[in-house]
This record gives sequence, structure tokens and C-alpha cells, in this order.
Amino acid sequence: MAAGELVRSALQAMSWAQLVVATAGSLAAYQVLDQAYGYWKRSRSPLRDLPGPRTDGNFLFGHLRMMFRGDDNEVQRGWADEYGATFSIRGMLGKYQLVTTDDRAITHILFASHIFQKPESQRRGIVRFLGEGILFAEGAQHRDQRRIINPAFGFSQVRDMTEIFLEKAAQLRDIWSQKCIASGGTTRLDALDWLGKATLDAIGKAGFDYEFGTLNENGTKNELAAAFEGVMRRDTTPLQQIRVLLNTQFPLHRVIFSKKKMDEIGMRIVQEKKREILDEMGAGRIEKNTVGGKDLISLLLRANLAADLPPSQRLSDSEVLAQIPTFIVAGHATTSNATAWAMYSLAVHPETQMKLRAELHQVGTDAPALDVLNALPYLDYVTRETLRLHSVVLLVPREAQDDDVVPLETPIKDRNGNTISSIKVRKGDEIQVPIALINRSKAIWGADADEFRPERWERPPAEASALPGITPNLMTFLGGPRSCVGHRFAVAEMKAFLFHIVRGFEFELAVPRSELWTRTGAILRPQLREDNSIQLPLYITPVQ
Repeated sequence: MAAGELVRSALQAMSWAQLVVATAGSLAAYQVLDQAYGYWKRSRSPLRDLPGPRTDGNFLFGHLRMMFRGDDNEVQRGWADEYGATFSIRGMLGKYQLVTTDDRAITHILFASHIFQKPESQRRGIVRFLGEGILFAEGAQHRDQRRIINPAFGFSQVRDMTEIFLEKAAQLRDIWSQKCIASGGTTRLDALDWLGKATLDAIGKAGFDYEFGTLNENGTKNELAAAFEGVMRRDTTPLQQIRVLLNTQFPLHRVIFSKKKMDEIGMRIVQEKKREILDEMGAGRIEKNTVGGKDLISLLLRANLAADLPPSQRLSDSEVLAQIPTFIVAGHATTSNATAWAMYSLAVHPETQMKLRAELHQVGTDAPALDVLNALPYLDYVTRETLRLHSVVLLVPREAQDDDVVPLETPIKDRNGNTISSIKVRKGDEIQVPIALINRSKAIWGADADEFRPERWERPPAEASALPGITPNLMTFLGGPRSCVGHRFAVAEMKAFLFHIVRGFEFELAVPRSELWTRTGAILRPQLREDNSIQLPLYITPVQ
């Protein structure tokens, strides 16, 4: 009997139920074998020959679970102490990850952005929530977005926006002053929560001329602020972090509804801005090199509507829309946390706080221009030291799109005892750009790299000059084609808030220093050990 007839006879003899079970079993077996083969293939990566931890790994999470259990990135720093500047760990589902602080290797990885891109699985989940803005776009799409967005973050544009930063900082100062008066002189508050409100209002006004109104006395939130909060919730426990990861694949109804509402309001803003620009220009031509406007979306739309911009380089309305949540995330969460860490550092170093306050009191106005703020050396030192010591973003992941060879400045010995001056990376291998690890490297910053000492910025070490960061001597804003386009914006906003806060108040921790910690995660934030709540409790007193 022919093979085809045997198969037909077998199928005829089976009931529908048996056929369904057999099909499901075959699919399950295929999935298991496919995953097993994938795990075996990943385990053959050339990165397996690098030094690094080989125990306590997990089949699903690799060494990441161990790493994210620690306090203030202590596990990764321990690996760097034990294995040196370049090592490998296991990531999700057995993938190897290269971790290196070698400046030549980091430079190669950051500038070869066509090879080393965001891991597709993470990018897909983030895009679902926030859209394909400049932070999450890749390849030609990112290049086109960056070309149009870059001018909006130029020095002259950020200088104009500093007025908004100072206005919101002064509003925050006045609210805190009223709370101190109501408390009889000194009050306790959660500085991180208040900074989050103030920076959200600042990015709303500077980003797209929108009033969130989160600093309003009645505490009510408008619909865009409420929608954004529904999408981006604080994760304070490992269980909540897992929930966030699952939401990227299986979003909750609340998240889907909030994202839909955020897109509706955002598109309304984009369309209104576009109409305003077209009405303003009338029949005149909008030229790319003559665009103006104060808020980021207006600047972006003007550049996008320019008559001398080739149609192939224009952004669609959905791409412009995607910049709104991107601006909110980049200009709100990171800046509020960075400013909170500055307040934490100044609270535990009162002599530094006094020194900075003395400098700020020499400024004869409540509304200094950005040039004045940038001319204050100690404010600059405190800002840079905070960004170095308390990197808000722990690391940036990348995935190799092709096989590659990563050169090393300093040769290392692999697990077999061979001295190597480059590392082979295979397509699919992952790389960590360990921002926090580089910023605290003792090889760069010396034995006191873990200490808050703004004076080190009077003469930064020569080793730091080799770092490929877009901000000199720092990796906080990365470097290369994917460096942070808003680094000037973030620093100006941070300086504006510190100007009014430090000038206006003396402050100290409201709990013992040992009661505060930071869970290792994507964003490093101060937390209370008692209940793991994300906050920075301070006692503040107005300066007489």
C-alpha cells in the first residue's frame, strides 16, 4: 500500500476528537523542540567564553533575576569587581549578554547603531504603550525623526524654554512655602512626588503648550494626566515589575483604555497646532531654516511642514503624535528623579547644600537666563555629580542585528586563559550598555567613585575624557546616533528647579538614611524600606 493511502486510512480511522488531540500534541511538541533548539543555539554564543557568573542562573530569567534583586545595582557592581571591565551573563531564555565598561568597546557599540539596536521583544512592548517616537524608532525611521527633531532641542530653543522651567519651579517653591507656614515653619513632604507634578507641568507647557495643572491646589488631574498615569504606573515590588512585563504582551483593559484616551487627546493637540501654524503662515512658504515657535511640538511641526523638506523625509501625523508620550517620559520621569537625587545628596551633605545656596544667593534675580544658570560653576558641579552618581537609567540594552567583532581598548583573558583584544558577537546576542556601572567606575573616577563629591568636576580625570558620551565625561545621556536628543533640555530643567529649591529652603532627610534604598530596576528611584513605597521624605524649612 502506498504511503499516501496509509495516511488516508489512518486519518479515516481517527475520530475528530482524536484528530484534534493529535494535532494539538504535534504543535505542542514542535513548540517544545523549537524552544529547546533555540536555547541550545543561544548557548553556543561566542560570549560564553568570556569571564562571568556561571552559577545561580535561571532557565527563564538567567542572571537577571539575581541582578534585579539587589540594592542600587550592587550585584552588577560585584560582578565588575570580580570579573573586570568586560564579562558576560545569561539573560532571558538563555541569551548571552555582553557587559562592558571598556571605552573603545562602548564607542563601537553606540556608533554602530545599524548593528546594535533595541531588542525587538522590548521595543515591540514599549511601542504598544508609547508609540513609535524617537526613543523607540530604529533605522531610517529614527534617522528621519531625529533630523527633524534635533533643531527643536538646540541651545537657543532650550534657552527660550528655561523661562517655563523657572516659572514651574517658582510655583512649586510657593506651594512648599505655604505648607511651611501652615505647619509653623517646617513641614514634611515627599519631594519626589511634588517634583513629579512640577516636571509634568513643565514638559506639558514646554513640550506642547499644554497645561496639565497637576500643581493646582485642588489636586485634580486633567484627562491627559490621568490617561498617562493609567499607562505608566510606578512599579515598587518584583510582582508589579512582572505585571509590567506581562502588560507589554497582554495589556490590561485599564491600560488599553488609557492609551486610547492618550492618543485621542494627543492627536487633537497635533491637529490644532498644525492648523494654527498653517493659518499663521497663510500663503507664505514655511522654510526649514526659518522655523520658529517655543513649544517642542510646534517647532517639530513647523520643520515638518517646511517647503524645502523633501516629502520622503516628512513625518506622518501618527509619528508626530508618538513624540508626545516620548517627551512626557523623557522630560518628566527622568528629570524629576534626577532632581530628587540631587536633593537627597544635598540633604545628606549639608555643607555642600550651604555652599550651593551661597552661590545661588549671589544671583540678583528670580528669573535668570539660561546663560546665567550655566555660568554658576558650583550649580554645574552639583548637577553633573548627581547625573554621574545617581544615573536614573541603569542600563541600555542592545541586540546584534548581524555578526560583528567588538574591539577592546584593554585586552582581557577569556575563560580558557587566552588573551583577547576583541570580542566576537553573533546575530541575536544582547549587549548591556551599563550606564550606572561606567559612571561609577573606580578605574575612571578613583577610589571615591561611590561618593558624592561635586568638587571632582573642577578637574575631571583624564580617563573620563575617553567616554563617548554626548555630555563630556558622562555616559548618562549616551553617545552616538542614539544619544539623548534632549540632554540640554534635561540639564536646563534640573538647574532651574535646583535654583529655586535650594535658594528657598533648607532641607534634610525625614527618615534615617539607612531607611532609604533604591531597588535595582530600569529606573533607579528612592524608596522606603518599611513599605517599599517610592518617595523621598524630607523636612524643609524656608530660608530666612
